[in-house]
Order: sequence, then C-alpha cells, then structure tokens
Amino acid sequence: MTGTTTWIATGWLLAFGAVDAGLYAAWWRRTRDERRFLRGVRAADLDPILAAWWLGASWEGAPAQQETYAAEVATSLLILAGDAEIDSGGRITVPHTRFRDQKDPVLAALMRLAHLHKGATVDVLLTDPRFQRFRTVLRTRRAPLRSRFGSSRFPALTAAFVTAFGMSMHAMIMRCAVPGLPDRDPGWWTMAWIPLWAVLAAVAAIWPQKMARPWPRFTRRCRTAVTRALADQSSDTRFRVSISASGPSRRRPPDGTAVARPRVTARAIGRTSPSYDLDPDLPRGPDAHHHGPDSGDFGGGD
Repeated sequence: MTGTTTWIATGWLLAFGAVDAGLYAAWWRRTRDERRFLRGVRAADLDPILAAWWLGASWEGAPAQQETYAAEVATSLLILAGDAEIDSGGRITVPHTRFRDQKDPVLAALMRLAHLHKGATVDVLLTDPRFQRFRTVLRTRRAPLRSRFGSSRFPALTAAFVTAFGMSMHAMIMRCAVPGLPDRDPGWWTMAWIPLWAVLAAVAAIWPQKMARPWPRFTRRCRTAVTRALADQSSDTRFRVSISASGPSRRRPPDGTAVARPRVTARAIGRTSPSYDLDPDLPRGPDAHHHGPDSGDFGGGD
C-alpha cells in the first residue's frame, strides 16, 4: 500500500469511527436516566407488576410496556393471595368476607373497585371509566424505559456505505492501485469498494435494529421475577385470566351458555361467503372465528 493510499484509507476510516463514536455518545446521553433507573433496581427484588409491564406478555418476543399484561399479573397476584375469585368466564370478584386492606396500591385499588362494582374482567378494568383509578395507579408502576432501541443502525450503515464508496472513489481519482492486485489499474476501485463496504457494514450491524427491545439483562430479570411470583398459579387460573383480558368475543355470554360456532346453511353451500349463525356479540364474517395474539427480543446491552 502506497503512502497516498494509506493516508486516504486512514482519513476515511477515522471519519467512519467518528460517526460511530458520535452515535454511541448520543445513545449514552439519551439513556442516562434509564441507566440510572436500572442501577437503582439492580440490587433489589423486582416488583412483578413492574416486570410484567416491561415484558408485555407471557411469551418471549412480545412488545414491551403493555398495560394488559401488567393488569393480568396484578389480577393473578390478588387471586393467588386468596383475596379474589375468577370464574370460567374471566370475571373477577371479591367476596365480602375476603375484603381487606392491601399494602400494594395497585392491588388495593383493584380489590376496592372490583368489590364496589360487583366484579369485572381484566378487559373491563382497562376500558371502563369506573375503573380509571385502577388504571392510574397501575401506570405508576411502568418502568421509565424506552420500549424500542431507536434508529442507530441505519445511520451507521449509511456511514459504512459512504466510507467504502468515498474511499474507493478518492483512491481512484488519485490514481492509486488497489492493494494486493498485480494490475495497477485504478479502475479496479469501482469493484473494490463492495467488499470493503461489506466489512464496514458488518461492524455497523453491531447496533441493534430500530424496533429491538433494549436492556436484555433487565428483560431476563423481569421474566424471572414474574415466573417466581406466579409459580403457584394453576394452569386453569392462568387460562381464565387470559380469557378475562380478551374482548367479549373470546368469553362466554353472561348466562353461561356456550358461544355458538359458525354454521354453514344448506343454501350457502357452494357460495363464496357462507352465512353464519353467531352469537350477537361476535363479529360477523368468514374470518369471525379466527383469533390469536400477535407475537413478535433482542436489543442493545445494558
């Protein structure tokens, strides 16, 4: 490598390094408060409701900071303590004989309002104006963390492309030979920038994706905290709580009768859109019986 090529490569690579250093400095400044919070909870046992907020759902890879799962875990904790009951339709009730003071503000608000209004489902807790007090207290347990890493990878990849292409074109204009090739034709730089960009892009790809969940170590601690808190929960109770968090179409009608299944009439055979005999609370249409949660964790280190 000639002296001119060395200086060209050094200048462009230093510029690339400066861009990455700037991205890291910006990320460090943006997450200062978050890292302070994480240091504060590092030595303490994690609150399972806060942990549920961050996890977003019981399965891995769910979007972070979901209120529904926090409400599900709060409900499960109240049931596990023996202070509430849940029926097969997902309705949570607090018998008068079990009503007592709760130290936890979230559980206290849940017990008080469920007892006052003769029960509710998790879905109702999160949508009905009568339970606004519960939602207000529940939201105070949300960890002050961003749910997505942010857009650092794209600028880093762009810098990698500009560096590789700019370095190659600069060397070609200066009539520098490509190092390692016996042919000293500078025109080879029009091809040499591609593997160079691949190497720099691999370095830039260390940055997590924009939609990735940050703080994976904290995520693992949250998973452990919720699992430990609900270790004694039965599978039947877990299923009932999940039904309680679903919309009305996933639950049984108030009278306890089974939800009617779609029935294709004889006249509808052979038609594109069969008719259905459905419960009036269910959505109508050929896809009315299809349900299922979306799932979608990896991110920057903490």
